[in-house]
Amino acid sequence: MNAMRISKSHGFVIVLVWLVAGCTGMSGGQHPPVVEQGVYSGGVPGEPAGREDGLATQPAPATTQPPAVIALLDHAEAQANAGELDAAAATLERAIRIDSRNPVLWHHLATVRLAEEEFVQAEQLAAKSNSLAAGNHALQARNWRLIADARRRRGDLAGAGAAEQRARTLETD
Repeated sequence: MNAMRISKSHGFVIVLVWLVAGCTGMSGGQHPPVVEQGVYSGGVPGEPAGREDGLATQPAPATTQPPAVIALLDHAEAQANAGELDAAAATLERAIRIDSRNPVLWHHLATVRLAEEEFVQAEQLAAKSNSLAAGNHALQARNWRLIADARRRRGDLAGAGAAEQRARTLETD
């Protein structure tokens, strides 16, 4: 999709997708805790560390997050919010070349592809994110919701329903 042809409604969709993905919404211009102090926890931005029922969850093993990935993710967020989807996708792809095992990067690329109405690719990227997000049920549930949306928008209502059910199951785990 040509970034110059993005309508105001598409711009709103981008912002909405980013909000759902947990990339924005913090006050004071702060960035969400995708990365805290140079350590990637494998969590989803804006998600609490524990479960809603008060039980603790096992954190994913922390790995050092390259500063370049943090900068690229911030830049991609700004590009997507400005309606520059092609540029945001290219920036996320650069980040993935640096840190190909980061499920959050794959999820964000899937959200951009969904906004570009590349539904099959969005579904594939969300599935890739899920394959890397073992044990991170919040991120996996978000990926399944993205997959459901992509399937629904392609006209696959049964597949969308199945994906929604997977998301609900993960949310209750």
